[in-house]
Amino acid sequence: MNWQPELFYLPVGLGLAFFIALFIREKILDMIVRAEFVRPNFKGEKIPLAAGVVFFISTLTAVLPLFYFWPAGLRAIALIYLLAMAGATFLGLMDDFWGSRDASGLIGHFKALARGRLTTGAVKALGGGILALFLAVQVYHGDIRRVLDSTLIIALSVNLVNLFDLRPGRAGKVFVLLYAVLLPAALGGPEAVLATMVLGTLLAFLPADLKARAMMGDAGSNTLGIVIGLTAAVSLEGYYRTGYLTVLVILHIITEKYSLTQIISRNIILNYLDMLGREKEPEK
Repeated sequence: MNWQPELFYLPVGLGLAFFIALFIREKILDMIVRAEFVRPNFKGEKIPLAAGVVFFISTLTAVLPLFYFWPAGLRAIALIYLLAMAGATFLGLMDDFWGSRDASGLIGHFKALARGRLTTGAVKALGGGILALFLAVQVYHGDIRRVLDSTLIIALSVNLVNLFDLRPGRAGKVFVLLYAVLLPAALGGPEAVLATMVLGTLLAFLPADLKARAMMGDAGSNTLGIVIGLTAAVSLEGYYRTGYLTVLVILHIITEKYSLTQIISRNIILNYLDMLGREKEPEK
């Protein structure tokens, strides 16, 4: 993208999204608890599930007062991001509400589908693929090659962040890491502003996640994943684009055969980063 945003859009967007998310976080958590949509954490405490809805709600609210002042290029990409987040949040909520653990992994869900049993995981994968394709067409209309690789980048990024959402704060840390990796390529484009706003909402939510006071659920991890995927698809070029997609494919192959949690726990550096900011789980 050739559009160059004014530098103040990044800190303004980050700050506004952060404070909105911080303001509504406890209200949303209380609303979910009152609806009794809770699940036990590792301490046996019942905590709100699907609390990651705060990402879409906060970003949408933060965009509204800025939308009028933004130039056309930023408004256009903002609408694409908001559509992406809305779709990802909806698919994630469906899995949070109705999902079962009878099947796991992409292969597991599609095997169940081949046997005639529809799972929310399969619906999420198919719906997410269609959403990724739609977004890719919006960004690269008429460029078939870019549409195809963008679809893969977006869909696999969503699933990757979702795969990490097995321990408090882990999916959020993956988002922060990928945001830092992508920012140099995205900086100067409107996608950097939207990704930074989502980062602001995550930073406001992360303390509750790390302390196991709330679960972001698929409603949150899917939304973070689609923001990362869309940012990568829009901003990466050349070998960086190919390298990012290659890493995504390799990680998915690994996670179909091995447990991410075991891989992380056996690596000193990864385990340190994984435990950073959260309580140690009691030994079983």
